[in-house]
Amino acid sequence: MHKFVLPALSLVLLTSPLPASDTAEKAREMTTNLEKIEALIDKTIKELQEAVDQLNRISAESDKPRDAYEDFTDQLKDYKDVQATLSERIDRFRSVADDRFKDWEADLAKMQGDLKTISQTRMDKAKQEYTEVDKKVRAIGAKLTKAVDKLQEVQTYFTTELNAASIQAASKVTDAAKKSAEEVTQALQEMKADYTKLKTDTSETKSKE
Repeated sequence: MHKFVLPALSLVLLTSPLPASDTAEKAREMTTNLEKIEALIDKTIKELQEAVDQLNRISAESDKPRDAYEDFTDQLKDYKDVQATLSERIDRFRSVADDRFKDWEADLAKMQGDLKTISQTRMDKAKQEYTEVDKKVRAIGAKLTKAVDKLQEVQTYFTTELNAASIQAASKVTDAAKKSAEEVTQALQEMKADYTKLKTDTSETKSKE
C-alpha cells in the first residue's frame, strides 16, 4: 500500500533573510514538483482507464478471453507502477514544501509590526488549507488502494479459471471493480484540481489569461 500525503502550502514571503536566488530556487522547485504531480495524475487516470478497457474485453471476448486477460494483467501492472511513482512524487513534494514552511516560520521570528501580522495571517491560512486538503488526499489514497485490491482480486480469479462460464459467474464482482475504478478516476481529477490551485497560489508567475 502506498501512502498518499499532501505537501504543505508555501508562499513566497514579502521579506526574506535568504538571498533572492535561494528563495526563487525554492519557489521554482515547488512549482516543478507540482507540475510533475499533475502529469502523473493524468497518467494514472489513463493507465487505470486502459486497465478497465482490457477488463471489458475479457467479457466481450469470453469465447477466447486469453489475449484480453494477458493485456489486462499487463495493464494492471502499469497502473500500479505509475500509482507508486505518483505516491513517491507526492512524498518528494512534501519534503520540499516542509522545508519552505520551516523557512517561513524562521522568517516570522525575525519580523515585527504590520509585515509580521500579514505574514502570520497568510501562514495560518496556508496551514488550514494544508489540513483540509491533506484529509482529502488521504481519502483518495484509500480509494486508490481499494481499486487496486478489487482489480487484483479479479486478476487472481481469472488466473485460476478463465472461460465463458467463470467470466459470467464473476460479473457482479467485475462490475464492482469497474465502479471502484470510476470513483478513483473522479477522485484523481479532484486531486489534480487541488494541486492546480496550489500551483497557482505558490508559483512566482501566473498563467496568462
